[in-house]
Order: sequence, then C-alpha cells, then structure tokens
Amino acid sequence: MTHMTILVENGSVDLFEILRDTGIGIMSLSNAESASYASKILYTFKNLTKLHLWGTFSGRCSLQLPVTMQCISLQKVECSAEWLCSLLSALSSLDHSLLCELLDVVLQPYEYSCGDDSQTNASDLRSEILSLDMRHMTMSVINGSVELFEILRDTSLGILDLKTADCASSASKILYNIKQLTTLHLWGTYNERCTLKLPATLQCISLQKVECSAECLCSMLIALSLLAHSVQCEMYDVVFQSFEYSCGRESQTHVSDLRSEILALDMTHMTILVENGSVELSEILRDTSIRILDLKNAECG
Repeated sequence: MTHMTILVENGSVDLFEILRDTGIGIMSLSNAESASYASKILYTFKNLTKLHLWGTFSGRCSLQLPVTMQCISLQKVECSAEWLCSLLSALSSLDHSLLCELLDVVLQPYEYSCGDDSQTNASDLRSEILSLDMRHMTMSVINGSVELFEILRDTSLGILDLKTADCASSASKILYNIKQLTTLHLWGTYNERCTLKLPATLQCISLQKVECSAECLCSMLIALSLLAHSVQCEMYDVVFQSFEYSCGRESQTHVSDLRSEILALDMTHMTILVENGSVELSEILRDTSIRILDLKNAECG
C-alpha cells in the first residue's frame, strides 16, 4: 500500500484500527479529532513516509511517529506553542533527514503572557526544544510569523526554507541565533538592502526563485563575505528588477558606492553557482575576488 494516500475527514478509533500495521504511504488527516484517533496507531504504519495535518491543536502533541516518516506537512493549522514544540521534539527523535512543512500555521496567543504557571511551562518548553538535535531537519515555511520564528531561536535546526519575502523578514531577527544552520533557501521578491544576519555556521544560501534589486544581491554578497569559511551562493532563478544604473544620478551614485564596497571584499572563500544568469548579474560580479564560479549552462557563460 505504499502507493496509496488515505484522506480522513471523519475518522473513528475503529476505522484507524483497520489500518493498524498496514503499508500505507501517505496519510492526510483533515481535523484534530481524526489526528487524535490516529495517534494510537500511527507508529505501527510500517511504510508511512508523509503525514498531512489540518485543524486546531492544543496541549502537547500526542502523535507517535513511525520511523519511516520523511515529511510532516501542516497544511492549515492553528496550534499552541506547546503543541508545536512537542511535535518538533517527536521529529527530532527520528535519526534521519526529514522535512517539516509549515504551510499555513497560526500560533495561539503565546503563553509567556498568561500567568506564572504558563510562564513556567513556556520556560520548560524552551529548555526542551533547545536540548534537541535538529541538525537533520529541514523546516519549510510559507506563512510564518515573528512568534513562530521565536520558537526556533537558538535551536540546532539544520536547513531553513523560506518561501516568501515576508517569511524572510519575520525570520531575520532570529536567523543568526540558529546555532547549527548550514543551508538557507530563499524565494520571493526582495528590494533594497538585505537585512538577513547570517549565522557563522552557514555553508550555503540558495536563491530558488527570486526577484531582487542589485542592492539586495550586493548586500547579501557582503554578508556572505563576512563568514570566515568556505560558503556557496546558489542562484537558480534570479531575476533583477530594473537595473539602477539607468535610474537617475542619485541611484547611479548609490550603485557606484555598492560597487566600491563589493570590490573591496575578500570573496576568495566563496563559490557562486549560477543556473539562470543575466548581463546584470555579470556586471555585479565583474572584477570581484570570487574564487569559484560554477556556470550550469552555456547561456550563463
């Protein structure tokens, strides 16, 4: 049954007992009640690789995940910080690479402001999540918030995938605190200077499908150059907004200042990988000290 997806909207204990020990590959649970019924038998699924969740969740997460799990996807979820933290704790106990997708996650009012007992509980949650080994986890976020990213502050998350510029903005305040982050994927539209504070552990920043200004890219390269180890910048599908060289004297002066700044950088430890290049990108990289340039097709050359 590894090729089968089971979607349950109105489940029961009896229904899920039928599925116990089966080889279902993907399960979608459309509400918290179904998830509660399924929690008692999920760990018995011997080939389950992906779990989709919808609904409202409070308290601790009671899902016992099978060792075969590769991805959990929160589709449209409202949850408490306690539930999300305990879910991350369950995921961290799996000893292989896995993906946690937060597609549309809204946190219930955060417990820190809800009295002494709740503050104690939140403090215990923080201690628990900070002790987790999350280096094998990838977190993919589409609709994030400052509160959501605060949960990730000081954790050991390995890979973060930010699907929009709004997510990147919300994450910018805690990125440098993620102590084991090695790879950052970015999507979306970016203007002006890059405000991301990159952690010292970062080894790769990957621009997946990005529209940006020359100012944004130059300031990102400046931030990468400050890392004191080999680092890779992947540009898979980067489109430049109207190039500033033709936008008036003030803008030309600004870009000229950026050019002077980037030309002064030591970029010998950087590798730039380009799959969809442009004349504008070539102009930004002209005369820099980049050590390795990896061009993935003839057009880039």
